[in-house]
Amino acid sequence: MRKGIWAVMMVCLLMMIPLESEAAGAVFDTSEVDSGVIHVSYKAPQPRQLKVMVTKGQERYTYDLKSDGTVESFPLQMGNGSYKVDVLQNAGGNRYTFLDSKTFQVKLEDPNSVFLNSIQEIYWNREDPPIVKSGELIGSKTEVQPKVTTIYEYMIHNYTYDYDKIPTLTASYKPNIIQTYFEKKGICYDYASLMAAMKRSDGIPTKLVKGYTKHVDGYHAWNEVLLDGEWVIIDSTVDAVYRQGGTNYTMVKNPSEFTKVYEY
Repeated sequence: MRKGIWAVMMVCLLMMIPLESEAAGAVFDTSEVDSGVIHVSYKAPQPRQLKVMVTKGQERYTYDLKSDGTVESFPLQMGNGSYKVDVLQNAGGNRYTFLDSKTFQVKLEDPNSVFLNSIQEIYWNREDPPIVKSGELIGSKTEVQPKVTTIYEYMIHNYTYDYDKIPTLTASYKPNIIQTYFEKKGICYDYASLMAAMKRSDGIPTKLVKGYTKHVDGYHAWNEVLLDGEWVIIDSTVDAVYRQGGTNYTMVKNPSEFTKVYEY
């Protein structure tokens, strides 16, 4: 949690150069767009530095994409309407070429369903050890509040902040919830991804949010969880550090102390 840790995750504005001759490698699976997720893959003859850009109106999210044909999932968190998804290739510096694109409509019956999916930032499967552990911790609990509190308490009592990981970070870093689960340590991005996966697997809409807070010096990640119809801020990274240092804390945070930049 040092200044500038997450600045490397910010994506520069891209200069777009059309390149129609390489448009055949992208596959867009839109079968679940009305559940708030699109699946994209690109199979290249040799490794390439690729991006996926998801745009709706003036809003835009940019992600990395593997070039080996791996299918990756991206959220459609900007509400109902017309979306455009582009696959781009780096052409040097901040310049990117268009490889392919897809335009489609999103009609979500429940806008909160977006925040239940397994996506690139929050990748999970039912059989993953942390997801199995979440089910064991929840047990017979049926109410949302005790379910959320149980996982929150588990996180802040069992995980520590990994300061040694900071120097190893790259702009392409993505959390691995299984690695975090077994190592019992991570950075804020890891904490937020793991908690989101554990809650989503239990059917509780949960966001991974990036931005700034007065509790941390620098770019940060935390969660928003839907409790009783209201999105509340929960920051397990900060509270784990506070608990270990003997500082008072509360599970639900004051929204005025947090500034959201991106949500997933």
